[in-house]
Amino acid sequence: MAVANRFDAPAEEEVTVTGCLATPHDVFGDDVMLPRAEPGDLIAIFCAGAYGLTASPQAWESRPLAKEVLV
Repeated sequence: MAVANRFDAPAEEEVTVTGCLATPHDVFGDDVMLPRAEPGDLIAIFCAGAYGLTASPQAWESRPLAKEVLV
């Protein structure tokens, strides 16, 4: 994973990156070194699993449809 809009920034802090689901298992990365993320930054997760459109529970907790971007 990476802070997508600042790929060239140095890793500054060790973080845990979580999803929005209400479960302790909704963790994308634990103890990951990343640049400091600021509001509006984009986090790139290169293997999203169930967060992909075809595996996501659609409209769960009134969430909008999942978005996929192919790079």
